[in-house]
Amino acid sequence: MPDQSIARQFFTIDRWLGAQPVGNGHINDTYRIDFEVAGMPQAFLLQRLNHHIFRRPEALMQNIRKVSDYLSLQDYAYQVIHPIPTLDGKLLYTDEAGNYWRVFPFVENSYAPETLVDTKIAFEAARAYGAFARALRTFPAVELVETIPGFHDTDRRWEVFTDMLEKNPAQRAQHSGAEIAAMQEALPVFESISRMKKSGALPLRVTHNDTKAGNVLFDTNTHKALAVIDLDTVMPGTILSDFGDMVRTFAPDKPEDNPMAVSLRQEMIAALREGFLSETADWLNATERQHLMYGAAWITGEQALRFLTDWIAGDVYYKIHYPEHNLIRARNQLALFRAIVEEGV
Repeated sequence: MPDQSIARQFFTIDRWLGAQPVGNGHINDTYRIDFEVAGMPQAFLLQRLNHHIFRRPEALMQNIRKVSDYLSLQDYAYQVIHPIPTLDGKLLYTDEAGNYWRVFPFVENSYAPETLVDTKIAFEAARAYGAFARALRTFPAVELVETIPGFHDTDRRWEVFTDMLEKNPAQRAQHSGAEIAAMQEALPVFESISRMKKSGALPLRVTHNDTKAGNVLFDTNTHKALAVIDLDTVMPGTILSDFGDMVRTFAPDKPEDNPMAVSLRQEMIAALREGFLSETADWLNATERQHLMYGAAWITGEQALRFLTDWIAGDVYYKIHYPEHNLIRARNQLALFRAIVEEGV
């Protein structure tokens, strides 16, 4: 639990009331902090940024500042969650242990979905992500840094995968033949996406890159979307990755680490497409509009590639809760990839 001395870097506090964890994020640690100023209760979100994943914290925060400021000037129907600076005007505070801390407003009477959602929530979230992309369509994407370099460089991820197969450090490759063979089925999709990106058929845009349900805040009473949050991975990319990650995370009938057979919920795909295109259809180019589900196959295949690579490597990146966790995840995503391809991309 963070010490109140960290919060006091951002606020002049009369009375400290405490901190409590929020959410179940796998990367950053988030806390609600409560205190009083002149007898008035205050609530904010204090977050420890994982600088082992995000190796350029200051550049990341500049991305968020630029995007937030730009959104505030646009015709954008959702709340913009601006970072709160420290008392000396910085967007991050670094403690004695080298941890990076930041603060955001706490939005009362709101929630972020953490489980499988229904089509109404999916539509609302997809429309919010579409509006986010619309409002940023004229922002020069090249002005943003890559907060995770090569995040969707699937060419490079494939090279790492094949290198890991050759080195086989955990001696697992010889026992993963079925998964490795299934992974090869995704290679044509990866190569096609790469060609479209390099040719300019898929223009460089500002993309969110983590478009799951939990990154949209909803009103607890109306269940309408209030804000798109978690801008840590906002960087230059292609719009197909954002729609693709929505399909990957919203449409399956089971979580990504469930060992049972996974299926696509057709009504969910329809809701996502309707919501997203309601905000994007009039400005996306023809290639983008026609290849939205191809983006779903790409991103799902890429996630399978990441899980399988980590399994072969000996579980060096993702947190696991049992020995075959990454292998189960890879199998789940490979099955989902096949289901998306069979859907017709």
